[in-house]
Amino acid sequence: MFRLRLSLAFAALVALVCIQAAFVYRGANRVNDYAQHSRLASDILSELLELSASKQRLRVWASQQLMDANASPEVRDSLLTRMQASTEKLRTLARRDLSLWGGIAALEEVPIPPEVGQLVAMSELLDDNIASVRARLLGLAPLERGAEFASVWQELNGVFDVARGRDLRELINGAIERQRNVMPIARAATERGLDRLRQQTIGLAALTLAAAVVLALYLNRRLQRPLDRLLEGTQALRAGALDHRIALGSRDEFDRVAEHFNAMAAELQQHRHDADAARRRLEDAVLERTSELRAAHQTLQQIDQRRRQLLADLSHELRTPATAIRGEAEIALRGADKPLPEYRETLTRIVGGVKQLTGVIDDLLLVARAEADQLAMRFDAVDLSELLGDATEMAGALGARYNVRVQLEAPDADLPAVTLQADADRLRQALVIVLDNAVRYSRTDGAVRVSWQSTDSRVQVRVADEGIGIDADELPTVFERFVRGRRARVHRADGTGIGLSIAQAIVHAHHGHIDIESVPMQGTTVRIELPCLYSPTLSS
Repeated sequence: MFRLRLSLAFAALVALVCIQAAFVYRGANRVNDYAQHSRLASDILSELLELSASKQRLRVWASQQLMDANASPEVRDSLLTRMQASTEKLRTLARRDLSLWGGIAALEEVPIPPEVGQLVAMSELLDDNIASVRARLLGLAPLERGAEFASVWQELNGVFDVARGRDLRELINGAIERQRNVMPIARAATERGLDRLRQQTIGLAALTLAAAVVLALYLNRRLQRPLDRLLEGTQALRAGALDHRIALGSRDEFDRVAEHFNAMAAELQQHRHDADAARRRLEDAVLERTSELRAAHQTLQQIDQRRRQLLADLSHELRTPATAIRGEAEIALRGADKPLPEYRETLTRIVGGVKQLTGVIDDLLLVARAEADQLAMRFDAVDLSELLGDATEMAGALGARYNVRVQLEAPDADLPAVTLQADADRLRQALVIVLDNAVRYSRTDGAVRVSWQSTDSRVQVRVADEGIGIDADELPTVFERFVRGRRARVHRADGTGIGLSIAQAIVHAHHGHIDIESVPMQGTTVRIELPCLYSPTLSS
């Protein structure tokens, strides 16, 4: 559609240029005719004057010949030849002028002036006149003495001036006068033709320019809007807005370009979407793999840390009893022989040190296996009340040494027993560790209370003492191995600081949870939460 409009616009401009060229060509031809007419009028006038002058010189020659004044025949022949040539030129010019006037008359729709045809007829009379003059002059002889000159001269003038009964002198003079009058008219006509041609050329040029401006404005308006839309689309694509689409509606070639542009943008958008999706999948895979590698690295670091920590713990905890055993043996062997009871006492102390060393090794191995998820457990159905009773009884014997009461708060008689899926020996060990700490760090005449309560699927055991308590800044580290708080070290110098680590490992192996709350100088509460096979619907 737009191509058709553009073709029509160029066709209109070409048509205007062709019309302008036609007008210019026609005007130029008209001006050329007028110019030729002006030149012909000038040439005819020149030839008439030349003919008249040659005839006048022949008159002079004739008078000299009559008076026997040595008139030269060569001059006569030359003048006759010049007259003949002037006549031929005059005839040719007259015929050209007649033909030219025929074209001008047909173009301008005006009659041919009668003097044009008269000039052609006069040229034919001149041929006869020249022939008569030539014949008379060739036979002209000087006058005899006493002859009458006037009559002869009159007869010669008749030969010079009359042809076919017409007065050539009058005809030539009239023709000369008419040509003198025609020349200004021809020049004026030429000027008018030039002015008309100039006006037509300027008018057509202005019309062509106006048409070109109108067409340019129209095409610019028709081009500007779709080009702006295309430019806006390319800028949007360059800015990354691949969802941009060019509006349609012009129903021309630009609509087809816009359709291809929109298809290209949609394809680019799909490629970007696919690339983004692939990049996200790759990033997710990299993140997942990185997370796995980080977890594996952390696991390796933890395993290595545990290994190094275990070696450090073993070297630390084994050094003291080993040193004590070595010291006892060296003392026994030093010096002279000692009495048997003294050796027995030394061996008893050595056995005690070995038991302590074995206990530390067992505790460290238990913690190491728990951290490596290799803690062997033998699960079975265990009655919670019975388990708490045994642990409380064992802790009560220790409490009697420190004058500390250990009390198990019995649940309501109406509630059925709570059964746990547990390793009775290991769980009892954890409870005894907690009770042992509660007894050892309680004040004299203090009390340790053991209680429990259950929910639908879990049971919570509480061990509360009235001891020295733990400072708040030390609570986060109480389950770390070989860590003892400031108050604990002041209260009692012995202790390895590994008991709570063992208790935590055993509780975690039972899929339970252990935590501690404490208020300095008021007491500490340890809560152990475990899953149970059966629990009452009411809390005790």
